[in-house]
Amino acid sequence: MAKFSKKPTKTPIKTEHLNRFLFDCMDEGESFFRPEPITHMPALDMFATREELVIKVELPGVRREDIDLTMSRDKLIVKSVKFECFEEDKINYVCMERSFGRLFRAIDLPYPVDSARARAVFRNGILRVILPRVQDKRSATKKVPVESI
Repeated sequence: MAKFSKKPTKTPIKTEHLNRFLFDCMDEGESFFRPEPITHMPALDMFATREELVIKVELPGVRREDIDLTMSRDKLIVKSVKFECFEEDKINYVCMERSFGRLFRAIDLPYPVDSARARAVFRNGILRVILPRVQDKRSATKKVPVESI
């Protein structure tokens, strides 16, 4: 379980320590340059009406400004970071069941939607994404006339 602190470090980093750290990491190969691991995949509900597709994603403990919502073709991508709310040096955990770290969820959209009119509201730990549905012209039956040359 990854822990992320909101507060900056209290002691400044000395350049010789930073250089030694970077040099040590270079010996480990690519591991230094890989992104932080995803620690949580949030739960969601999805339902559709005639006019819209609605997705509700559970993001308890996440701040609105930490949510990154992106649409790409037929996917909705939700990314965020959930920070720990305690300082590590002042707390002695007896039990720790909540998770902290990076959240990620890629959601396949079952219907074509109008991404230009998409809206999202975050309240009480629930992200509600409203996506207006559009008529899928690819699935409509249409006669194609055959010409002779």
